[in-house]
Amino acid sequence: MDSGGASNLVDLTPLLRQLRSELQARAQRRRRPFRLGLVREQDNVAGASFARSLEREADPAAVELTHRTVPGGDPEATLTALDSLVVDPTVDGVVVIQPVRSLAREVVAAHLPPSKDVEAVTPAALAAAAEGRRRGTPVAEACHATLVHLGVDCPSSRFLVVGHGATGGRPIAQRLLATGAQVSVVQSDIAAVSELPPYDVLISAVGSAGVLPPQAVRPGSTVLDVGTALVGGRLQGDLGPEAAARAGRVTPVPGGVGRITAISALLSLTELGDQQPGPVASWSLLETVARMLSPRDAAGGAAAAAVTGALAAALDGLCRMHSPSPEISESGRAAVALLLAADHDRLAFGEYQAARRQPDPALLEAARERALATPSEIAGLLRVLEQRLGELRTSSSLDLDRRLALALAVAAREAVLRLQEEFSSQPR
Repeated sequence: MDSGGASNLVDLTPLLRQLRSELQARAQRRRRPFRLGLVREQDNVAGASFARSLEREADPAAVELTHRTVPGGDPEATLTALDSLVVDPTVDGVVVIQPVRSLAREVVAAHLPPSKDVEAVTPAALAAAAEGRRRGTPVAEACHATLVHLGVDCPSSRFLVVGHGATGGRPIAQRLLATGAQVSVVQSDIAAVSELPPYDVLISAVGSAGVLPPQAVRPGSTVLDVGTALVGGRLQGDLGPEAAARAGRVTPVPGGVGRITAISALLSLTELGDQQPGPVASWSLLETVARMLSPRDAAGGAAAAAVTGALAAALDGLCRMHSPSPEISESGRAAVALLLAADHDRLAFGEYQAARRQPDPALLEAARERALATPSEIAGLLRVLEQRLGELRTSSSLDLDRRLALALAVAAREAVLRLQEEFSSQPR
């Protein structure tokens, strides 16, 4: 939809101000900036627009963005970029901007731990969102925030969601169902549906300019135009001018729900960052090491073993990578030592945080020294892991896993040492 000054367009500026204030307040309460990692393929033009929206909203709140732009159609480059952000303990969350041509969605999810999954695309994050333990996908949260702002009572309203994509209509419908709303879904060609179910609010998330026929819009209804497409270098929505004119209220494109989606993603980032132990603790390292040692099949499919925190799954993946068999036990011991070191780090930093609330300077200094020591322990064990991965003999189908794991081990060691240096320079 071209906004064009129509009188029924909803002004979301007050909602934007409210969410920006909330984002800035969260950022100000934190001692160090939140950091968001972005992975985008070069030829993803629509994704570049979303990345710019994130930049515009992040800058006033002093949220830092780390970009990784990769060639389109290069799965190794995409995985390396993604894993380098996941393994970096200074990065609080990661967004892989869709669509991704080089990797199946399942592969992306297999490399993204729930603790850094800003967009809630992994099964564990989706389950937590469904149970109300975390925010859902940014577009679904943006729609819900917009509806609340417009005074729509979701439990007593009827909704029609057009589109059922994994990053659009599907999570929006699930978010509405969680409120107790009555939700109908048209998954594809709405023009072919002879009789639409009754609704109070229509949400279109197809992503094809002007795809919604005018007769689908119930006169006087509220319409959220979520789907967008680039046409001639201009961003357009699912509603054409004639369809939009039938609505009582309609969100504009550009400048509508998309702007709210960017802030919703950053609010999810702050939520994830606040759940992590602190700048020295390295739970992301734990998760990544376990995951990167679980091999993919020769066709490049997603690893079968999800990161569940179970050491057995990580060791099973590690053992299947190694040849000859006598190396298995040695590598297993190295993995156990690394996992334990990361646990020591988490506990030591937790003790330091507790000591900061005590009036005893000697207790605080002792806890600080323990927190400073554990990153060195992790870095030393990662150096051992680097050596083993460098000497590892694998089959040709698993060599990509070996090289990615080696690059990750190097990146993890450097990141942990940077954090140690940052922590040591903080005021006592």
